Amino acid sequence: MQPLLQLKGIDKAFPGVKALSGAALSVYPGKVMALVGENGAGKSTMMKVLTGIYQKDAGSQYFLGKEVAFNGPKDSQEAGIG
Repeated sequence: MQPLLQLKGIDKAFPGVKALSGAALSVYPGKVMALVGENGAGKSTMMKVLTGIYQKDAGSQYFLGKEVAFNGPKDSQEAGIG
């Protein structure tokens, strides 16, 4: 089964902080999932990269099997995310 949404090798850094390093996420149709972790683990950063609020420094993002790059929340919402 192909994931609806997939993030691979996502890196995101801010001055003095590497928020995400090689992060990955796959979301499959019909599956319930939770994104959990300690404070500062990068959960919010990953969701902001996913929706285009933050631009990733490296990695790939796929939606419905096609590589995508959202330049802001409007782009992700128009695609059906967020």
